[in-house]
Amino acid sequence: MRVTKSQALLYIFNTLMEKGFITKAEALAELQISELTFWRNIQEIKVFFYNFDVFYELLYDRKRKRYILIKQETSI
Repeated sequence: MRVTKSQALLYIFNTLMEKGFITKAEALAELQISELTFWRNIQEIKVFFYNFDVFYELLYDRKRKRYILIKQETSI
């Protein structure tokens, strides 16, 4: 299925929130986007977390080849 940029970002964000991770292969197959587009979308989400939601961080797990969502503890 072809999707808009907003739909792709929301799909990736929703998958991360529900499962705690997403693989590039899963996103490419579901969204029919290029690897470069996927990477750009991941960067957009990382910047969103950095700018607005300091309690989450998106990291790449090389061993399992997936992006994982990490919830940070508050320091207050």
